[in-house]
Amino acid sequence: MGALHAGHGALVARARRENDICAASIFVNPKQFGPGEDFESYPRTEDADLAMLRDLGSDLVLIGTNEDLYPEEFATRVELKGPLVTAAEGARRPTHFAGVTTVVAKLFGLFEPTRAYFGWKDMQQLLVIRRMVDDLSIPVEVVGCEIVREDDGVAMSSRNRYLDREARMRAPKIHEALVLAARAWQGGERRAERLRAMVREHLHGFDLEYVELRSTSSFEELQDPVGPGRILVVARMETTRLLDNYPLDSLSEGTATVHSDDVRGSTP
Repeated sequence: MGALHAGHGALVARARRENDICAASIFVNPKQFGPGEDFESYPRTEDADLAMLRDLGSDLVLIGTNEDLYPEEFATRVELKGPLVTAAEGARRPTHFAGVTTVVAKLFGLFEPTRAYFGWKDMQQLLVIRRMVDDLSIPVEVVGCEIVREDDGVAMSSRNRYLDREARMRAPKIHEALVLAARAWQGGERRAERLRAMVREHLHGFDLEYVELRSTSSFEELQDPVGPGRILVVARMETTRLLDNYPLDSLSEGTATVHSDDVRGSTP
């Protein structure tokens, strides 16, 4: 949706390495915002985004307006059913994933890509798109890419720019809490409630929306004894929701730390 940062840059850089042609889209999709969410205030940095994509070697960029993607006669909605879209984010943002799948299905139709690259930070979204592709037999490989983090562990997000100084200083504790639980799991802790409690205890004083353990293939909730998967957390810091997750099966898989100059053209 634009407001690109080095996490997006890593997706583009990987796509550039693995394909003959690399394309990107910039579109703040109104259909995935619910009432009272930040559609109007969502950061829009088109000039900087285009410069970044140019530096990274993207061959083309689609920049859409609402009228381009959803003309007046537009009448289609692509919507999944079941727990994959009603749990976690879906329980709190009930129209969100239908907005995501509708726009992604349209973008796949426009681009006809061989591969599409999405980050593991939005784990549920990645699995929703994979399910849509499987169900509709869309001939595209959906590639999940590691979470890119700041030096202090904060997962990169366009919404991080909403954080004031105090909130930004507290934000690294979210990553610390997830790593703490992952290390406990590696050390043999298999009780789901104990792993969740470790995160909640480390984040005492945070406004937590949820801490969950989920399968990386089905998004089913992991039960005792907890097997490999990911631990997810959403913390609200004033009006900003920070999403993060961490793999239980490895302390390195699914995550990467970059410096500001590691991805050419990255915005601050």
